[in-house]
Amino acid sequence: MAKKDIPEINAGSMADIAFLLLIFWLVTTTMDRDMGLRLTLPQEMPPCEDCPEVRDRNVLKIAVNGKDEIQIEEERAELEDVAQWVDDFYNSDADNMPERHLVNETTIADTMARLAILITETKMIPDEKMKVALLDKYEKATEEWEGKNSCFELTEEPFMCISKRAVIRYESNNGTTFETYFEVLDQIKGVLKRLRNDFSMSTFGMTYDQMEKQEEDGDKSLRPMIKAVRVRFPLRLLEPDARNI
Repeated sequence: MAKKDIPEINAGSMADIAFLLLIFWLVTTTMDRDMGLRLTLPQEMPPCEDCPEVRDRNVLKIAVNGKDEIQIEEERAELEDVAQWVDDFYNSDADNMPERHLVNETTIADTMARLAILITETKMIPDEKMKVALLDKYEKATEEWEGKNSCFELTEEPFMCISKRAVIRYESNNGTTFETYFEVLDQIKGVLKRLRNDFSMSTFGMTYDQMEKQEEDGDKSLRPMIKAVRVRFPLRLLEPDARNI
């Protein structure tokens, strides 16, 4: 009895099918993105010959040495202590915390009027180099207070604003492990993230993260509110190069 031939499966189009499935997967799949704080690195600047004095209270010093030991204000600390120090940096009126000033209708009007006079007077300075430098300074100050005014108008309540010279200085050592470095960094950024989200939710009815996501998706109407949150809780993080501490 003759053997019955078993029909073969035509696999000639399998490659085309696999290619179409791959395209379908690439088109329909969405990739989750980690939500974090954007960091804008400062530009390299020439040595400063006439730099303004920065008071110690305006600098919160957090450091990790080569043994992964954490120091805050040159005192030994634990990882759990970092969040409270950063929270106080933004909210506390203590003598060892950054200077803060009141932003309300009166301070805004007085400051903007004073800056307008300074700009007018500066434009009459014959020394071109000095005039350009001063105009740049006063125009930046005006832009800063315009942002505070927008925040005040949106929230309809006075608020305390930390000094523009206030900064969290986070230093690490060449021997610091990546794990400890990022654990401390997460504590610092986590506090700012929480403060922004809590303020945004209580004031605008949605978190700061939600507003940023919607703006990225094309909703530009949230831009004024996002700026207002950043005025209330600005990112003030300085990370110098690793050194021996």
